[in-house]
Amino acid sequence: MVPTSTRDTAPARRPGIPLGRPFGVPLFLAPSWFLFAGVIVLIFGPIVETRIPGPTTDPATAATAYAVAFGYAVLLLVSVLLHEIAHAVAARAVGMRVAGIVLNVWGGHTSFREDVSSPGRSLLIAVVGPITNGLIALLAYRVAAGASAGPNDPGTLGIGGLLLGALALSNLLLCIFNLLPGLPLDGGHALEALVWKIRGDRLAGTVAAAWTGRVLAVAVLALAILLPWLRGGQPSFTSVIWAGLVGALLWQGASASLAWAGQARRVPHLSARTLQRPAIAVASGASVEEVVRSARAAIDAGATRGGDGDLEVVLVTDAGVPVAVVDTAALRRIPAERRGEVGIGAAARALPPRAWVPEDLAGEELLATLTARPGEHVVIGGGGRVVGLLHTGDVVAAVTRR
Repeated sequence: MVPTSTRDTAPARRPGIPLGRPFGVPLFLAPSWFLFAGVIVLIFGPIVETRIPGPTTDPATAATAYAVAFGYAVLLLVSVLLHEIAHAVAARAVGMRVAGIVLNVWGGHTSFREDVSSPGRSLLIAVVGPITNGLIALLAYRVAAGASAGPNDPGTLGIGGLLLGALALSNLLLCIFNLLPGLPLDGGHALEALVWKIRGDRLAGTVAAAWTGRVLAVAVLALAILLPWLRGGQPSFTSVIWAGLVGALLWQGASASLAWAGQARRVPHLSARTLQRPAIAVASGASVEEVVRSARAAIDAGATRGGDGDLEVVLVTDAGVPVAVVDTAALRRIPAERRGEVGIGAAARALPPRAWVPEDLAGEELLATLTARPGEHVVIGGGGRVVGLLHTGDVVAAVTRR
């Protein structure tokens, strides 16, 4: 169970079964949660069965035990839900928009539509989840302790006591585990916020917390293997597999945070001027032969100097408005003897309205523009002159270094 918060926006497709909108936040139950519930039933069911009076071979006893075990899985689901709702409420309290909550096999996660704006707010959002689990653990323990002192049940609480004790212990473990200082855990977000506050650099905090998360990922698996040996026993196959899965989840989340930090570092250096492919403007009414001659003349004049040797051709109206881009592959399919009589429109792909950007567009503004309108954008230089063509894929490659 690893409840976490993420920077991701809500996915376009439905992430699971809709369960409503608590506090106005879309809530979904991923089908993978039923796998977790099945594991809990298989592990916890036999333990409950020993607490039920009567012969253990009675089918009714077994059915009751597994029903109680499923009830425990539901209680854990509610605990994780309260954890995630705490994240969502804290985020909305500081002015952030919450995209949604998804409960899944690992617990759950809360997604936000924008990044948090200050280390203090980030720290608040991070710690309220584990604190909620700590309060649930304390409440379950107090209820169990109060009931055990009752006159009708002086020594044991039976099934109810087992459920309350398991609920208290599991929430305590959730609280402690999620406070470990490594991404993607809430403690990792808290560490990120503290480094951010000290260094004045959000990304420095992300890198520090992500590397700590990788250390934790290795430590989880190592402890599952080494601790039993140190105690003179053998590691449990189930424990090692479970620790390996948790470690893999932590490693993946930490690695994703490292990748995100690296990409964020590169965004301020993005520039339409440096990422554009050289291009010339040709009248949209020109023939294929005229376009070929114009392109050859531009290349001979050094239009592609410093580039990869390719030249894009943008078709413009009489008013200089870009309307299409020549498709080189389509142009080559036109027989040479017909190029003088065929209009270039036969070998062009249309541009969407206003698909152009200024040459000095850079950084976050450039990325936001291409995110809002992905595809090709004509780059306009001084005097409204076409100087290049910008592909969204080239910008993505520059950010991700693919």
